[in-house]
Amino acid sequence: METNDRYLFRTIGLPHVNRKGSGFYLIFAMFLLRQVRSILAFFLFVVLASSALATQPADGQVINQSETPQPKDAAGKTRLLETLAELDSQVHSLLNGAISSLKQSIESGPPFLIEERRARIGRLEKLPGDPAADLAETYRRILEAYRVELDYAKTINAYRDVLKIGKAERLVDFLSIGRLALYYQTLDGYESGIWREDTRQWQRLSGEGNEAIAQGLRTARKLDPPQLIVLPLPGAKLGLSVQASQAAPAAPSEAKNGKPEPASPMEVDAQLTASLAAKEGLFMKIRESAAQLKPYYQQLLLAGAADSQRKLVDRLADEHHIPTADELAQLFVSLQAQIDVSGRISTFRAPVYAPNGQASEKEVLRLGGFSFIAEGHYLVYSPEVDRLVELPRQPAARLLDLALDFSKADSKSLAPVAIDPSAGQTLQLLVQTPNLSERIAQGGVVGYLILVLAAFAYALSGYRYVELTMVGNRIRRQLQSSELRLDNPLGRVLDRLDRSTMNDEEALYLTVEEALTGEQAHLGRALVFLKLVAAIAPMLGLLGTVTGMIETFQAIALHGSGDPKLMSGGISEALVTTVEGLVAAIPILLLHSLLTSKSQALGSLLEAHVAVALAQRLERRHVATAAERSPQEAQGPGKPG
Repeated sequence: METNDRYLFRTIGLPHVNRKGSGFYLIFAMFLLRQVRSILAFFLFVVLASSALATQPADGQVINQSETPQPKDAAGKTRLLETLAELDSQVHSLLNGAISSLKQSIESGPPFLIEERRARIGRLEKLPGDPAADLAETYRRILEAYRVELDYAKTINAYRDVLKIGKAERLVDFLSIGRLALYYQTLDGYESGIWREDTRQWQRLSGEGNEAIAQGLRTARKLDPPQLIVLPLPGAKLGLSVQASQAAPAAPSEAKNGKPEPASPMEVDAQLTASLAAKEGLFMKIRESAAQLKPYYQQLLLAGAADSQRKLVDRLADEHHIPTADELAQLFVSLQAQIDVSGRISTFRAPVYAPNGQASEKEVLRLGGFSFIAEGHYLVYSPEVDRLVELPRQPAARLLDLALDFSKADSKSLAPVAIDPSAGQTLQLLVQTPNLSERIAQGGVVGYLILVLAAFAYALSGYRYVELTMVGNRIRRQLQSSELRLDNPLGRVLDRLDRSTMNDEEALYLTVEEALTGEQAHLGRALVFLKLVAAIAPMLGLLGTVTGMIETFQAIALHGSGDPKLMSGGISEALVTTVEGLVAAIPILLLHSLLTSKSQALGSLLEAHVAVALAQRLERRHVATAAERSPQEAQGPGKPG
């Protein structure tokens, strides 16, 4: 008890006394402790409640993480207040003009998905007069419609709909190349056509374009991988520049009848705060829409001053920036310019970077939002440097010739040209696609060994084929000649048979067989080696497959399986060596079969004619022997010779 008392008294700062005099102090200390505890609890409750009330939003207000900055000087606040007061009417006027411009762009372009796009415009036209739709929502939906049109401009679509030409209606397949061109093809694939903007009519194409449009339909439906499509298009409009700077119209402003009386600073602050709070919803939609437009402005070659347009979008997306009506007007002008340039074929001059890194100004032909051509070579847009770059590896020469001819074509005529439906991605993949030498190098040491064996086997097969052909010709000349020629197997065997003085039939057979065996062995030489190479090449390919997979698993063990590019080296070696082994073995096996049959045919021909010669030799010997025996038999056995 004494220890507890000492601790308690030290806690409250009272001197410790003995047990007999500590009753009063103990009661007083306990009373103080209870009061202090109650005061601390009340203070903590007040602090927590104040914090909750401070962070709780007022009714109907939305908490914004970033507070809109306000000018610090009175003149700036007054100007901002006047700008905000006129902003609603100016934005209303801008939105009406934007809807009209978008509608005109849809009606003047190719009529792809025309009913769907007209219905979207119809819904937008009802928004300004709809009391249920506020200004922020109207702005958002109009910007969404512009983004949809921008998406149309860089994609190809295939759909089935009714084609109306005059009073006739037919069910056909439509192929839209962005906003650049619109084609149709009948369901049987025998008739195709293109929409001409200059005449606002359909023009039927020749039969050559049917296959190209069918290929485009398959690509648009994801049935074929993206690839260059050769389609007929109108020639470029000479003298039309898509890089001309677009002048933004000034935002409409209301006329001021008179200068308002100056308000007190407190009234200006209150009015400014209320006005900013009322416009916060519109500002949020403007910032969100600008943030959604950033990918379009960063990945596309823009028409007009690209730097100022990108800065405009960045400024509108900044949460600390208060947008103005002039900036919104510039944004709509910029959007309309991008939509317009993506729907036509035009030319402009721009710096182009060659594969060696040097830049030179060239005349560039732009095919909407899909391809760029300069001097018959394809270009791609590099967002990193905001420049056009010539591809180090170009498409096939035939496609380059079409591109060069298309740049010289008239706008009233149709000319074929290759279009990249992926807006440059397929062309960029050409650079990464290995050529023949790079593909061979992927096979490694095993691949080179297979190719060396295959090359030697091919050369040997060619030599043996020529040799057997010459031997066959010499044998045929020997058959037509009565003199023995030693430049062919038949002549050599017949010469040996003719020079043989033996009259024994068995000995003649052995002599002829020995000569035939030697000549047939000479005819079939090197064929066993070809057969061996044909058997070894696939096994070497299998060896390369195993070594490639070992390399792949080593890459997985070192770097993991997150990046497939790290495993591509081993997989390429495995596949390339397998292909090389099969490519080497199959032709060699066919050549071996061809040479074997040719050698056997010559051997059979040799055996047949040697057998005839041997039979004639034996017949002459039998005739001579019979002639010698006839006089002896005529004298009889009893008469002396």
